Order: sequence, then C-alpha cells, then structure tokens
Amino acid sequence: MTSKMYFIICVFWLIPFCAGAQNRLPIIDMHLHAFSMDEIPSGTPACPGDQNILVPTFDPAEELDFSKSFKCSNPIFAAKDDLDLRNKTLAALKKYNIRRAMTEGPVEIVTDWSKAEGGDVILPGVAFGKRKEKSIEELKRLHANGQLAVLGEVYIQYRGHRPDNPRYEAYFALAEELDIPVGIHLGEGPPAAARFPGYEEYRASMGSPFLLEDVLRKHPKLRIYVMHYGSPLVDEMISMMFTHTNLYVDISCNNWSFPRAQFYDALKKMIDAGFEKRIMFGSDQMYWPDAIGEAIKSIDEAPFLTDEQKRDIFYNNAARFLRLSEEEIAKDHGQ
Repeated sequence: MTSKMYFIICVFWLIPFCAGAQNRLPIIDMHLHAFSMDEIPSGTPACPGDQNILVPTFDPAEELDFSKSFKCSNPIFAAKDDLDLRNKTLAALKKYNIRRAMTEGPVEIVTDWSKAEGGDVILPGVAFGKRKEKSIEELKRLHANGQLAVLGEVYIQYRGHRPDNPRYEAYFALAEELDIPVGIHLGEGPPAAARFPGYEEYRASMGSPFLLEDVLRKHPKLRIYVMHYGSPLVDEMISMMFTHTNLYVDISCNNWSFPRAQFYDALKKMIDAGFEKRIMFGSDQMYWPDAIGEAIKSIDEAPFLTDEQKRDIFYNNAARFLRLSEEEIAKDHGQ
C-alpha cells in the first residue's frame, strides 16, 4: 500500500469521528472554575462516579490520607500547572461544544481564561461568602467592566452561615438590582470536610434548601439557582422549587464525582416531580479537565431521560434562565 493510499484511508476512517464532534448540539455549563493549581498537588487522581466509588472511611486516630481512597480502575487526573489546567479545560469546552460556561475564580484568572478562549464562551462569575469579601462598589465596577455576569459561586455554607444572614443581604439585593443570576452552593462539601484543612467553618446543616426561603420571599425577582441541587436533601429542593418559580438547580459535581446510582436517584426524583425545565447542566470542573466529559457522559447515559429532557438539561433550561436572545441561541447552534 502506498503512503498516499494509506493517508486517504486514514482520512476517511476519521471522518465519522470528526463529524460526531462537530455535530454535537451546544451545551451550557453553569458551573465551572478557573482556579490556581497551587491548591492541590499536580496529577491528583479523582474517581468518576460510575466506578463504584466508596465514600472514604477514616479512623479518627489516624491522619487524613486520601491516597488510600482512590482505588478505581480508571481515575482522572488533575492538571500539571495553571497553564495546563487552562488549556485542557478550554480544549474540553471546545470538544464538547460548550458554548457558554459560568466560570468562577480569581478575577485575574477568569479574565486570562476569557482572553485565551478568544470568544464569548466564558461567563464571568464572582463569588461572595468567602473569608474576604469584595465590596458592593467593587462588584458594581466589575459588572460595568463586563467582568461580572453571575454572582456565584456563593460560599456561605462554607462559612457555616445561613443564606439569610443579614451580612449577605446587600449581595442578594445587588443581584436583583443588576438583574444578574445568583448561583449558591447548597450541598455536600469535600469528603471528610469536618477534618479537611481549611474547612473548619463548613457545616452540613447549613445546606438545607429551606434556608433560602426568606431570601426568595424578600427578592421575588431574583434569578437564583442552587448548585448541586441541595444534595442530598432532594425532597426539600423539590418543595422549594414547587413554591418558588424563580428557583432553578444545577447538577454539577454530583453528576461525575458521586456514586452514579445516588445521582441518578436524585435526578430521576426531580424529573418525576415535574421539574425537567428547571434542571441545568454543570460540571464543577475545578482541577480535573476530564471531569467535563465525565459529567456529560452521566447525562448521555441516563436511561430514564428522553432526548428532549437531555436537551433541556444540557442547554434549553440554562438559555431560558440566562434570558438568551433568539440571536444568541441561533449563534450557539451555528445558525
């Protein structure tokens, strides 16, 4: 076989795979992070939820050692450094046709990622509820400069505080005033958070969706979504969404790093309760770029979802929540 003929055969063999990537319908990721790799060791493994993972169990007399917990056959690995994290994450967004990604992290890193992406994929998110808050004036300036599209991730639970704590009222009021969405963390933190360095203030009890009730009553025009759907308190989340029509959820992190059976049980419960139009896709990609593909796979393979429900989760619900124009939606679909 000549080299020319070999090349032609290879090209035709690859065409179906290239076409599959190009023809994938658009996705909106409502929960992505642009972090620095100085927070965890490079190459740290993580086990996807479809590999029968177990929650770590430690003797309280022993040191916390997660290396014993990563026993899955096909783990994914954290990036090498900041540049590797950025480049691999942006490559994954392109690979899976993710047209918009709510990206939270240090403002300078999010801005760098946006410039590197070169388009309009990165929706800049700015957090509050951290140990050091940005002032209302600073947030207004960031919004005016196009560096604040979503107020989130809201880390109030990691401070051990209720969402209706008076110290946060000005932030919810600002989001309502600027008409920008809020994404708040309610749910599990890292495994063994009670012993995890830096998480001394985290309280599982502050993850109840019911704690949002007074915030939503006070700000009826606020667009707000609960990250991680308040897991594992799904029944509370259903009750809150039933009562408050401006409340959405994302399914981030739980869709790839939690036991798949647990995630599917929660997702199906929300679908069966009639909330297929208020569930949004998110990856919660932090340090593991391959988490994006794993999160997408969990929806692709969900046996109880119809094709229409998958499209709602992947794109349509977030497009409605973000109030995308017909022109923006058409552009996302290559029209």
